[in-house]
Amino acid sequence: MQFISDLLAIILTVSFFVGVFGILAIMLIQHRQKNDSDYKPKRDWKHITLYAILTFVVSLGLFSFTSANTPDAKKEAAQESSVSAKKASSRKVKKQKEAASSSRKKAAKASSIKANNDEKKLEKKTRAKNIKRNFVAYKADLAKLPTKTKNAITHAYYSKTSGGSVIVINDEVLNASDSAVRSTVHNAWKIGQNVFNNNSPLPDSVNYLVTVQDEGGDQLAHTSMFGSFKYDGQ
Repeated sequence: MQFISDLLAIILTVSFFVGVFGILAIMLIQHRQKNDSDYKPKRDWKHITLYAILTFVVSLGLFSFTSANTPDAKKEAAQESSVSAKKASSRKVKKQKEAASSSRKKAAKASSIKANNDEKKLEKKTRAKNIKRNFVAYKADLAKLPTKTKNAITHAYYSKTSGGSVIVINDEVLNASDSAVRSTVHNAWKIGQNVFNNNSPLPDSVNYLVTVQDEGGDQLAHTSMFGSFKYDGQ
């Protein structure tokens, strides 16, 4: 098979050059015949060129077939097939690794999102419990004020109406001078503010407003819109 392939290669080469030479000869003949209509070539270059071209085409087909079936060609084809198989296997392994990596990343991301959501839920639940506990302590601290102040504050409670606390002071305080009354009222207001601050955070329904009243229900002071002490007494 190798001998035939080599022979066809020689025929292919010879026919190629004969064909090229024939085409040039035909062109030259046609040029001379234009100048000399009686000129006739010694050889029939048209048929020679045609046969050369046919020989070239047939030889090319046979050469392609025989060269593909030589031992070297088969060995090379086998090597190329092996290389292609290895590349295909390598690509397959790479895709599998990429798919596995992508799957792990997605799983890790989903796990992270779940953990984050669980943490947020726990924080929200814990905050709600703390707020509820703080509200109970807030009302309890207000209720303890009469005892802590030795009845200078006779009553203290959370008002649903205002959303803040109401501090009621003993009417005996009103018998003192204006400056002393103002000072006592201011101290009572500060105590109410401290109770709120010490028990925050509190429910949204509870605000920082503190109202100071006498035992008759008359308002002596309150928290202004800017959060400061506002004296209402005469």
